[in-house]
Amino acid sequence: MIEFVLLLPLMLLIWGGIVEFANIHFAGRKVALATQSIADLIAQERSVTIAELTNLVDAGNAIMFPYPTDTMGYRMQSIAVDDDGNIEPDPTSWSFSSGQAQPGAAPIPAQAESLLTTNDSTIYVRVTYTYEPVSVFGALPGLSELISSITFTEEAFAKPRQINKIPLE
Repeated sequence: MIEFVLLLPLMLLIWGGIVEFANIHFAGRKVALATQSIADLIAQERSVTIAELTNLVDAGNAIMFPYPTDTMGYRMQSIAVDDDGNIEPDPTSWSFSSGQAQPGAAPIPAQAESLLTTNDSTIYVRVTYTYEPVSVFGALPGLSELISSITFTEEAFAKPRQINKIPLE
């Protein structure tokens, strides 16, 4: 009986750590799923509106359930190349950000150049999420220093399926 009493706190700490690290893993997977899903949904459209992009933010937040989404940041961008092969500025290029994402003009990711040809475009989605421990075990001494906040950043590229360049209307 004494052995059990001595080992119980250690066993609970290990169990709590496993639960918290599983939450971290699943939150990261959900960020990746939300990013890929948003890019895929935009790529299926012939044009998008601000309202549709806002709905995609809501869809990304729904994918993140049961994790809180107040630390989510979304950037959706159409990177287009004109007839001369120039990436910027093309009138059909657009950018939309929501949540914790930095507003304003976004830099063109280096990977985008290899995906583009003349008179073509690609959809770029970047989602960031700062994980805060959701269980009481995340506040335990020893674990709280390891997992106080972890930021996930996922990027996805998708080629438009129905038309070369998806305009923002």
